[in-house]
Amino acid sequence: MKNVIVTGANGFIGSSLINKFISHQIKVIAIDLSFSDDRLPDSELITKIECSLQSENEIIKVIPTVEYDCFYHFAWAGVNGPSKADPIVQLRNAETTLICAKVANTLHIKKFLCAGTIAERSVESLSNLKKTSGGMMYGVAKNATHSVLESYCKNVGLNFVWMQFSNIYGPQNKTGNLVSYTLSQLMNDNEATFGPALQPYDFIFVDDLLEAVYRLGEHTTNEISYFIGSGAPQVLKDYLLEIGKICDKEELIKIGVRSDDGIKYSYDMFDTSLLVRDIGNYVSVSFKEGIEETLRGY
Repeated sequence: MKNVIVTGANGFIGSSLINKFISHQIKVIAIDLSFSDDRLPDSELITKIECSLQSENEIIKVIPTVEYDCFYHFAWAGVNGPSKADPIVQLRNAETTLICAKVANTLHIKKFLCAGTIAERSVESLSNLKKTSGGMMYGVAKNATHSVLESYCKNVGLNFVWMQFSNIYGPQNKTGNLVSYTLSQLMNDNEATFGPALQPYDFIFVDDLLEAVYRLGEHTTNEISYFIGSGAPQVLKDYLLEIGKICDKEELIKIGVRSDDGIKYSYDMFDTSLLVRDIGNYVSVSFKEGIEETLRGY
Protein backbone atom coordinates (compact mmCIF):
# COMPACT_ATOMS: atom_id res chain seq x y z
CA MET A 1 0.00 0.00 0.00
CA LYS A 2 1.12 3.53 -0.81
CA ASN A 3 -1.95 5.75 -0.39
CA VAL A 4 -5.02 5.21 1.81
CA ILE A 5 -8.08 7.13 2.99
CA VAL A 6 -9.35 6.83 6.57
CA THR A 7 -12.63 8.26 7.90
CA GLY A 8 -13.16 8.61 11.63
CA ALA A 9 -9.45 9.41 11.54
CA ASN A 10 -9.37 11.16 14.91
CA GLY A 11 -11.15 8.35 16.75
CA PHE A 12 -9.64 5.54 18.80
CA ILE A 13 -9.28 2.98 16.00
CA GLY A 14 -8.76 5.44 13.14
CA SER A 15 -5.93 7.34 14.81
CA SER A 16 -4.24 4.15 16.00
CA LEU A 17 -4.33 2.65 12.52
CA ILE A 18 -2.97 5.86 10.98
CA ASN A 19 0.03 5.70 13.30
CA LYS A 20 0.62 2.18 12.02
CA PHE A 21 0.36 3.35 8.40
CA ILE A 22 2.90 6.12 8.75
CA SER A 23 5.32 3.74 10.48
CA HIS A 24 5.22 1.85 7.16
CA GLN A 25 5.65 5.08 5.16
CA ILE A 26 2.11 4.94 3.80
CA LYS A 27 0.47 8.26 2.91
CA VAL A 28 -2.90 8.87 4.57
CA ILE A 29 -5.84 11.14 3.79
CA ALA A 30 -7.30 11.52 7.30
CA ILE A 31 -10.96 12.61 7.31
CA ASP A 32 -12.93 13.62 10.41
CA LEU A 33 -15.43 16.24 11.49
CA SER A 34 -12.81 17.97 13.63
CA PHE A 35 -9.17 17.73 14.64
CA SER A 36 -9.47 20.33 17.42
CA ASP A 37 -8.63 17.62 19.97
CA ASP A 38 -6.02 16.09 17.69
CA ARG A 39 -4.88 12.51 18.28
CA LEU A 40 -2.71 12.40 15.18
CA PRO A 41 1.02 13.19 15.07
CA ASP A 42 2.51 15.88 12.87
CA SER A 43 3.71 14.05 9.77
CA GLU A 44 4.18 14.95 6.12
CA LEU A 45 2.57 11.60 5.35
CA ILE A 46 -0.78 12.72 6.81
CA THR A 47 -3.21 15.09 5.09
CA LYS A 48 -5.93 16.10 7.56
CA ILE A 49 -9.32 17.03 6.12
CA GLU A 50 -12.21 18.30 8.26
CA CYS A 51 -15.32 17.24 6.39
CA SER A 52 -18.80 15.86 6.99
CA LEU A 53 -19.70 12.72 5.08
CA GLN A 54 -23.15 13.81 3.93
CA SER A 55 -22.37 14.57 0.28
CA GLU A 56 -20.52 12.41 -2.23
CA ASN A 57 -19.61 15.43 -4.36
CA GLU A 58 -18.29 17.46 -1.42
CA ILE A 59 -16.08 14.59 -0.26
CA ILE A 60 -14.65 14.05 -3.73
CA LYS A 61 -13.84 17.77 -4.01
CA VAL A 62 -11.54 17.73 -0.96
CA ILE A 63 -9.69 14.46 -1.67
CA PRO A 64 -6.43 14.92 -3.62
CA THR A 65 -6.38 13.19 -7.00
CA VAL A 66 -4.00 10.26 -6.75
CA GLU A 67 -4.36 6.50 -6.98
CA TYR A 68 -5.59 5.04 -3.68
CA ASP A 69 -5.09 1.46 -2.57
CA CYS A 70 -7.66 1.36 0.23
CA PHE A 71 -10.51 3.34 1.75
CA TYR A 72 -11.00 2.50 5.46
CA HIS A 73 -14.36 3.65 6.80
CA PHE A 74 -14.52 3.94 10.61
CA ALA A 75 -16.68 7.06 11.06
CA TRP A 76 -19.79 6.10 13.03
CA ALA A 77 -21.77 8.37 15.35
CA GLY A 78 -23.38 6.97 18.50
CA VAL A 79 -21.02 4.18 19.51
CA ASN A 80 -21.75 4.99 23.17
CA GLY A 81 -24.04 7.18 25.24
CA PRO A 82 -27.75 7.89 24.55
CA SER A 83 -27.28 8.21 20.78
CA LYS A 84 -26.35 4.54 20.64
CA ALA A 85 -30.08 3.83 21.00
CA ASP A 86 -31.23 6.62 18.68
CA PRO A 87 -32.60 5.04 15.47
CA ILE A 88 -32.25 8.27 13.47
CA VAL A 89 -28.56 8.63 14.39
CA GLN A 90 -27.93 4.99 13.55
CA LEU A 91 -29.78 5.14 10.22
CA ARG A 92 -27.72 8.18 9.23
CA ASN A 93 -24.62 6.10 9.85
CA ALA A 94 -25.85 3.60 7.29
CA GLU A 95 -26.42 6.42 4.81
CA THR A 96 -22.95 7.83 5.46
CA THR A 97 -21.38 4.43 4.88
CA LEU A 98 -23.09 4.10 1.49
CA ILE A 99 -22.00 7.62 0.51
CA CYS A 100 -18.39 6.69 1.31
CA ALA A 101 -18.71 3.49 -0.71
CA LYS A 102 -19.97 5.55 -3.66
CA VAL A 103 -16.96 7.86 -3.27
CA ALA A 104 -14.64 4.85 -3.28
CA ASN A 105 -16.30 3.55 -6.43
CA THR A 106 -16.17 6.92 -8.21
CA LEU A 107 -12.47 7.34 -7.38
CA HIS A 108 -11.72 3.76 -8.49
CA ILE A 109 -10.19 2.88 -5.12
CA LYS A 110 -8.93 -0.68 -5.12
CA LYS A 111 -10.56 -1.84 -1.87
CA PHE A 112 -13.24 -0.46 0.48
CA LEU A 113 -12.97 -1.71 4.07
CA CYS A 114 -15.67 -1.02 6.64
CA ALA A 115 -15.83 -1.60 10.40
CA GLY A 116 -18.56 -3.90 11.67
CA THR A 117 -19.05 -5.38 15.12
CA ILE A 118 -19.87 -8.62 16.88
CA ALA A 119 -22.94 -6.74 18.19
CA GLU A 120 -24.45 -7.38 14.75
CA ARG A 121 -24.99 -10.97 15.78
CA SER A 122 -27.31 -9.86 18.59
CA VAL A 123 -29.93 -9.35 15.86
CA GLU A 124 -30.31 -13.13 15.73
CA SER A 125 -31.82 -12.97 19.24
CA LEU A 126 -34.13 -10.02 18.50
CA SER A 127 -37.29 -11.99 17.68
CA ASN A 128 -37.11 -13.74 21.06
CA LEU A 129 -36.81 -10.54 23.11
CA LYS A 130 -39.66 -8.56 24.65
CA LYS A 131 -37.38 -5.64 25.53
CA THR A 132 -34.06 -4.45 24.12
CA SER A 133 -31.18 -2.30 25.35
CA GLY A 134 -29.62 0.66 23.54
CA GLY A 135 -26.85 -1.56 22.29
CA MET A 136 -29.33 -3.56 20.23
CA MET A 137 -30.16 -0.52 18.07
CA TYR A 138 -26.45 -0.09 17.33
CA GLY A 139 -26.13 -3.77 16.39
CA VAL A 140 -29.25 -3.66 14.21
CA ALA A 141 -27.90 -0.64 12.33
CA LYS A 142 -24.53 -2.27 11.72
CA ASN A 143 -26.25 -5.44 10.53
CA ALA A 144 -28.48 -3.51 8.13
CA THR A 145 -25.56 -1.46 6.85
CA HIS A 146 -23.60 -4.64 6.19
CA SER A 147 -26.39 -6.03 4.01
CA VAL A 148 -27.06 -2.83 2.05
CA LEU A 149 -23.34 -2.22 1.53
CA GLU A 150 -22.80 -5.76 0.27
CA SER A 151 -25.65 -5.39 -2.20
CA TYR A 152 -24.31 -2.06 -3.48
CA CYS A 153 -20.69 -3.19 -3.81
CA LYS A 154 -21.65 -6.37 -5.63
CA ASN A 155 -23.88 -4.34 -7.94
CA VAL A 156 -21.12 -1.88 -8.98
CA GLY A 157 -18.20 -4.31 -8.72
CA LEU A 158 -16.46 -2.54 -5.83
CA ASN A 159 -13.99 -4.75 -3.97
CA PHE A 160 -14.93 -4.51 -0.31
CA VAL A 161 -14.29 -6.14 3.05
CA TRP A 162 -16.62 -6.03 6.05
CA MET A 163 -14.50 -6.27 9.20
CA GLN A 164 -16.57 -7.59 12.09
CA PHE A 165 -14.69 -6.48 15.21
CA SER A 166 -14.76 -8.38 18.46
CA ASN A 167 -14.83 -6.44 21.75
CA ILE A 168 -11.73 -4.25 21.64
CA TYR A 169 -9.69 -3.23 24.67
CA GLY A 170 -6.49 -1.30 25.22
CA PRO A 171 -4.98 1.68 27.05
CA GLN A 172 -6.83 4.38 25.09
CA ASN A 173 -10.24 2.68 24.84
CA LYS A 174 -12.67 4.52 27.12
CA THR A 175 -15.82 3.65 25.17
CA GLY A 176 -17.60 2.02 28.11
CA ASN A 177 -17.57 -1.47 26.57
CA LEU A 178 -17.23 -4.47 28.89
CA VAL A 179 -13.49 -4.24 29.61
CA SER A 180 -13.52 -0.45 29.76
CA TYR A 181 -16.51 -0.46 32.14
CA THR A 182 -15.04 -3.20 34.34
CA LEU A 183 -11.63 -1.56 34.70
CA SER A 184 -13.19 1.85 35.34
CA GLN A 185 -15.28 0.42 38.17
CA LEU A 186 -12.44 -1.52 39.74
CA MET A 187 -9.95 1.34 39.52
CA ASN A 188 -12.45 3.49 41.43
CA ASP A 189 -13.06 0.70 43.98
CA ASN A 190 -16.65 0.27 42.81
CA GLU A 191 -18.48 -2.97 42.16
CA ALA A 192 -18.69 -4.10 38.51
CA THR A 193 -22.07 -5.77 38.08
CA PHE A 194 -23.12 -8.25 35.40
CA GLY A 195 -25.76 -10.74 34.41
CA PRO A 196 -25.14 -14.52 34.55
CA ALA A 197 -22.23 -14.20 32.05
CA LEU A 198 -22.45 -17.86 31.09
CA GLN A 199 -22.30 -17.55 27.31
CA PRO A 200 -19.22 -17.60 25.07
CA TYR A 201 -17.52 -14.29 24.44
CA ASP A 202 -14.34 -12.86 22.97
CA PHE A 203 -12.03 -9.88 23.43
CA ILE A 204 -9.12 -8.65 21.33
CA PHE A 205 -6.25 -6.35 22.27
CA VAL A 206 -6.18 -3.25 20.11
CA ASP A 207 -2.68 -3.85 18.68
CA ASP A 208 -3.71 -7.30 17.43
CA LEU A 209 -6.86 -5.90 15.86
CA LEU A 210 -4.87 -3.18 14.10
CA GLU A 211 -2.47 -5.76 12.70
CA ALA A 212 -5.39 -7.69 11.20
CA VAL A 213 -7.00 -4.53 9.80
CA TYR A 214 -3.70 -3.46 8.23
CA ARG A 215 -3.16 -6.87 6.64
CA LEU A 216 -6.70 -6.98 5.24
CA GLY A 217 -5.83 -3.91 3.21
CA GLU A 218 -2.45 -5.25 2.18
CA HIS A 219 -3.32 -8.88 1.38
CA THR A 220 -5.51 -10.42 -1.29
CA THR A 221 -8.83 -11.23 0.39
CA ASN A 222 -11.00 -14.17 -0.63
CA GLU A 223 -14.01 -13.33 1.54
CA ILE A 224 -16.22 -10.25 1.81
CA SER A 225 -16.63 -10.53 5.58
CA TYR A 226 -14.24 -11.54 8.37
CA PHE A 227 -14.61 -11.73 12.12
CA ILE A 228 -11.56 -10.23 13.85
CA GLY A 229 -11.11 -11.67 17.33
CA SER A 230 -8.61 -13.39 19.56
CA GLY A 231 -9.23 -16.85 18.12
CA ALA A 232 -9.67 -18.16 21.67
CA PRO A 233 -13.19 -17.36 22.92
CA GLN A 234 -14.25 -18.49 26.37
CA VAL A 235 -17.15 -18.12 28.79
CA LEU A 236 -17.68 -14.45 29.64
CA LYS A 237 -17.63 -15.18 33.37
CA ASP A 238 -14.06 -16.48 33.09
CA TYR A 239 -12.90 -13.27 31.38
CA LEU A 240 -14.49 -11.10 34.07
CA LEU A 241 -13.05 -13.10 36.94
CA GLU A 242 -9.61 -12.91 35.32
CA ILE A 243 -9.85 -9.12 35.14
CA GLY A 244 -10.72 -9.06 38.85
CA LYS A 245 -7.78 -11.34 39.64
CA ILE A 246 -5.29 -9.27 37.61
CA CYS A 247 -6.49 -6.11 39.38
CA ASP A 248 -6.42 -7.91 42.75
CA LYS A 249 -10.05 -6.90 43.24
CA GLU A 250 -11.93 -10.13 42.62
CA GLU A 251 -14.45 -9.28 45.34
CA LEU A 252 -15.72 -6.33 43.27
CA ILE A 253 -16.73 -8.53 40.32
CA LYS A 254 -20.43 -9.19 40.90
CA ILE A 255 -21.81 -11.79 38.50
CA GLY A 256 -25.51 -12.62 38.44
CA VAL A 257 -26.57 -9.29 39.94
CA ARG A 258 -28.21 -8.08 36.74
CA SER A 259 -30.85 -9.99 34.81
CA ASP A 260 -29.97 -11.84 31.61
CA ASP A 261 -30.42 -9.55 28.57
CA GLY A 262 -31.55 -12.52 26.46
CA ILE A 263 -28.91 -12.06 23.76
CA LYS A 264 -27.27 -15.34 22.82
CA TYR A 265 -23.87 -15.91 21.26
CA SER A 266 -22.30 -19.18 20.15
CA TYR A 267 -18.69 -20.23 19.71
CA ASP A 268 -19.00 -20.40 15.92
CA MET A 269 -19.69 -16.63 15.84
CA PHE A 270 -16.10 -16.06 17.02
CA ASP A 271 -14.43 -18.21 14.39
CA THR A 272 -11.29 -16.59 12.91
CA SER A 273 -10.16 -19.50 10.72
CA LEU A 274 -10.96 -17.79 7.39
CA LEU A 275 -9.13 -14.66 8.48
CA VAL A 276 -6.03 -16.57 9.58
CA ARG A 277 -6.10 -18.50 6.30
CA ASP A 278 -5.96 -15.26 4.31
CA ILE A 279 -3.68 -13.01 6.40
CA GLY A 280 -1.79 -15.38 8.70
CA ASN A 281 -1.70 -15.38 12.49
CA TYR A 282 -2.10 -11.81 13.76
CA VAL A 283 -2.59 -12.37 17.50
CA SER A 284 0.48 -11.87 19.71
CA VAL A 285 -1.01 -10.70 23.02
CA SER A 286 -2.79 -12.96 25.53
CA PHE A 287 -5.80 -11.64 27.44
CA LYS A 288 -3.77 -11.45 30.66
CA GLU A 289 -0.93 -9.57 28.93
CA GLY A 290 -3.40 -7.22 27.26
CA ILE A 291 -5.17 -6.34 30.51
CA GLU A 292 -1.83 -5.72 32.23
CA GLU A 293 -0.77 -3.44 29.38
CA THR A 294 -4.11 -1.63 29.54
CA LEU A 295 -3.66 -1.07 33.28
CA ARG A 296 -0.16 0.34 32.78
CA GLY A 297 -1.54 2.96 30.41
CA TYR A 298 -4.82 3.52 32.25
